[in-house]
Amino acid sequence: MTERDAFGRHPEWVACVNALGDNLGDAGRSMVSLDEGELLTAAAENTGLDDYGDSWFREPLSLLIGALESEADLTLLGRILCRSELQRFLQNRLQIEDYWKRHPELADQKVEAPVFVCGLARTGTTLLHELLAQDPRNRVPMLWEMMFSVPPPEPATFATDPRIVRAHRDIAMLDLIDPAFPSMHENAGDRPNECIFIFALQFLADYFVGQYNIPSYSMGMAGRDLDPVYAYHKRVLQLLQSRHSGDRWVLKSPAHIARLDHLFSVYPDARVVVTHRDPLRVISSISSLFTSLRSMRSNAVRDDVGGSVFVQQMMLEIYLQLREQLAGHSEQFVDVVYRDLVSDPLGTVAGIYESWGISFSDEAEERMRAYLEANLQGKRGVHEYSFEQTGLDLSAERAKFEVYQAAFDVPSEV
Repeated sequence: MTERDAFGRHPEWVACVNALGDNLGDAGRSMVSLDEGELLTAAAENTGLDDYGDSWFREPLSLLIGALESEADLTLLGRILCRSELQRFLQNRLQIEDYWKRHPELADQKVEAPVFVCGLARTGTTLLHELLAQDPRNRVPMLWEMMFSVPPPEPATFATDPRIVRAHRDIAMLDLIDPAFPSMHENAGDRPNECIFIFALQFLADYFVGQYNIPSYSMGMAGRDLDPVYAYHKRVLQLLQSRHSGDRWVLKSPAHIARLDHLFSVYPDARVVVTHRDPLRVISSISSLFTSLRSMRSNAVRDDVGGSVFVQQMMLEIYLQLREQLAGHSEQFVDVVYRDLVSDPLGTVAGIYESWGISFSDEAEERMRAYLEANLQGKRGVHEYSFEQTGLDLSAERAKFEVYQAAFDVPSEV
């Protein structure tokens, strides 16, 4: 593991901003507060609202803030980003709760047979999710509506809502801080994105783990009852679909694979697509992605390849256990191997639809084909990574995933 020098990776303006925090002697703590009370008060003042709804979120929020202050080693820019993110989530939550109070009929909204795309990170979940988003009958959440959910989106302005630009400017900051980031993961205000932006409204989300080095928060999350997180997830979907619905929701997050019991507790008729790829092929990719995200906010960042292996192994072990536990839901699962997805994406989608008796229309196929032509792999640069870069022993690491690969016929790629 090697120490990362953020100044050597990022544009000079990032170093200049962070130097201002260094000049204060406290990396900007006196300039940008993460105090929980101040965050709650500021969000209430900005929105003119004060009802956050169920107080369940307060404990994970306190745990998160404590870890951010004691472990994340934030730079001034990191504190600014963090303050903005936390306050945005709190303000969105206030507005969601206010809208629900004014529209109690939202409780009558049915979220029927939603489709969840999940799998380890870097296994094709984004490609598959964005392909499915091309089917006009699928309702896929865009980044902007998860960031700024009130008022609910409407069909007539779904592609032109001014919140799109607002969300895009927010997320585009990541590309400005690390010019290599677009080759790892492409974001935009009007693109589909992950459920982590909804989970973050309960402040128990992998969103924060990916952005910050906060091990005590990760440990504190472990073993928690996540039914309230999924229940709030459904609450947000009911709001978002109230004026703009589809035949079915299609959602995505790698985190779902280790939380399927909670997912089915709230969505018993859910349908789940799981993508599979050789874990050793993507270890260094996951590590470099998290290192990039964290180095945007801290100068004390390490390439933790060993940690990436451990997290993948743990998630897959939980997933194997959950698949046995959820054997009664077996017909609600479709497993997709990454190699098949990239070699025949339209055939893969057709197979998924056929498994669940969903019609694959000519329009959906044409739109998916156009998407593939317009989004050729590597168009925003190539994310270079290899197992050799990890310095790990191939045979020792391969043995950790033998059971998983055998269970789903996942071919080795290294």
